[in-house]
Amino acid sequence: MAVRRPLLITLALLLCLCGGAQGARISCLKCHSPHYQKLGKCVDCHRGDPRSDRARIAHHGLIEGRFAWFAVPGSAQLEKGRRLMDTFACRRCHTSAGDGNRLASNLDRLPEGTTAQEISEAVRVPALMMPQFQFDETQRAALVSAILAGARQTRVNGEKRGEPPQVVHFKREREEEDVFGKRCGPCHRALTTTRGGLGRGTVAPNLSGLFTRYYPKTALGGAAWEERSLKKWIENPRRERPFTPMRPVPLEPPDLERILTLLRDTPR
Repeated sequence: MAVRRPLLITLALLLCLCGGAQGARISCLKCHSPHYQKLGKCVDCHRGDPRSDRARIAHHGLIEGRFAWFAVPGSAQLEKGRRLMDTFACRRCHTSAGDGNRLASNLDRLPEGTTAQEISEAVRVPALMMPQFQFDETQRAALVSAILAGARQTRVNGEKRGEPPQVVHFKREREEEDVFGKRCGPCHRALTTTRGGLGRGTVAPNLSGLFTRYYPKTALGGAAWEERSLKKWIENPRRERPFTPMRPVPLEPPDLERILTLLRDTPR
């Protein structure tokens, strides 16, 4: 036993040394051709573990090439993703690149515990209250690249990481108190800070963040929505746009004020 113990220790040291020498080599290049070498190492764009020759270990947490354009400044896919984020107003609910409302999850925190593929799938099959944008696979990949680029930007800028998690409530109010649900909810949905998700409709625009600068400028004349323009719209939508399918919504002043208060309820 006295002889075997030093022998085992010696063998263990040799294995560690051999493993360390082998881990020092970049295993990625044994299977993949080098590209964009000026941008850094393989893991800077694709993550994974380059110390291992075993595919399952080397590819752990891997960011596939279609999602990795976030690391190529000015790439067509990255710019496409940013345009999609602006056009479809993702920041009316989410924060990305340190900018946006805080009605839903902070997209700058997603890559810490979520793979690029999982983010793409979350866009394809949206969570409750999130609009179904019907993006195709190429659009989703571009959008994920934009999300990853935003997350990387906040790390470079040294954004604070002490932000509390965002909590969204989905408990229904009593029917007689839910003015939004009764008068707007059959067609619309909206996320709010204090009341959570409201409404159940999907045939009309999602009203989350309506009065913030991130909401699409779809008021009359391509203007941003304000309380005054919304009041006029609710009173008689077809006076503003003759062919809109929305009918006038008669509201008592207290009910109208409650709806406006809910739509103002947006943290930034």
